[in-house]
Amino acid sequence: MKKLYKLLYILRSLKTTKNRIKFLIMLQEYTKSIPELSHFFPTPSNTAYSDEMLNLGASSKILLVVHEFSRTGAPYAALYLARALFSLHGVRATVISPKDGLIRQEFEQEGFPTVVDPLLFNYATYSSDACSFVANFEQVIVSSLAAFGFIRYFRGIAKHLTWWLHETDTGFTSVANIATDLPLLFACCESIWLCSPLCFPLALQYTSQDKLHLLLYGCNDSAMPHRPHESGKMVFSIVGSMEPRKGQDIFLNAIERLPQTLRDKAIFRVIGSPLAYKASEVFYKEVLTQAARIPEVECFESMPQDKLLDFYAQTDVLVSASRDDPMPIVVTEGLMFSNVCLCSSAIGHAQLLQHRKDALLFTTESAEELSEQMAWLLQNPAELAALGAAGRRLYEKYFLMSSFTNNVENLIQNTHT
Repeated sequence: MKKLYKLLYILRSLKTTKNRIKFLIMLQEYTKSIPELSHFFPTPSNTAYSDEMLNLGASSKILLVVHEFSRTGAPYAALYLARALFSLHGVRATVISPKDGLIRQEFEQEGFPTVVDPLLFNYATYSSDACSFVANFEQVIVSSLAAFGFIRYFRGIAKHLTWWLHETDTGFTSVANIATDLPLLFACCESIWLCSPLCFPLALQYTSQDKLHLLLYGCNDSAMPHRPHESGKMVFSIVGSMEPRKGQDIFLNAIERLPQTLRDKAIFRVIGSPLAYKASEVFYKEVLTQAARIPEVECFESMPQDKLLDFYAQTDVLVSASRDDPMPIVVTEGLMFSNVCLCSSAIGHAQLLQHRKDALLFTTESAEELSEQMAWLLQNPAELAALGAAGRRLYEKYFLMSSFTNNVENLIQNTHT
């Protein structure tokens, strides 16, 4: 009876189109290695493309592809790119993804059309609607190595195909393990944009130097005046998705190394939510458990950008403890807000920053060094203003939206000539 009830529950869940598509995708994946069965499981009909959607290419002209509509780095970089393209061409790019999420609302609030197609990276056979949709755009820009499935299925269909990569060693290793055709996928692109100097040696494994171009993203200057915490304590914040790569555990280990007399002078904020895979969810629970043992630590889930900006305004020190991170947007935003940025040597910004001139740096994965730098700031609060101001100047030098827009324009012109 238990098995029967379970079967009935599964069958009942298939009443929704979304669940049916998910079920058929799983079935297709299972039967791929059994050719004699594959013709029994054709690609499910796709309801993502209404007549209105199919005509978007004529007016929108540019299609941006993101691996998911999550409030994480690569989708936010795509939002900044959409803004830059609008300022250049006066048209709003369309944004498509296989996974829905909260940042989709932010695209739509700014007038950018969005499409969610759960099959986008998983077509076993071509969908005529999807092909017609993609082919209608004059240019297609794919954001993130994780979107390799789009290039695999739409190469030869997408016009002026460009790939903007936001990954370093961890991302390249995980994708290379499941996409043995990466050299072919790189070859299908007119141009490869890289968000960080750290990406170059990895991308050079798959393509030539002349196809690679550095494109640092730009952030709209949305800095607000600093608001010291009402307690007078120094506020340290670490912001990012909850996963081992981001190093929230290193941050907590560093806090535990501080003497209680210094901990009493600070508030430590951990802001972020887990991603949709098991290791991230397990890590998230471990971080919450460890944080609960430290009274000075406050934990918050990921939040809309307007609310996050308010948290930056309350932050004195923005910490990035990442083990692997090409150019985390949260650090750029910290620089923009004149927060003192305390960064791991493994992030892309470390190649631009100078220790104790415009930021503080520590050796990646060293909780001891991070703790020492935190202690130095708590013992020398008068240094905060000068370091924060110098960090703000670095933001203005490398990450202004005007510079980003000019760089995008030059890259597009050079690619098309």
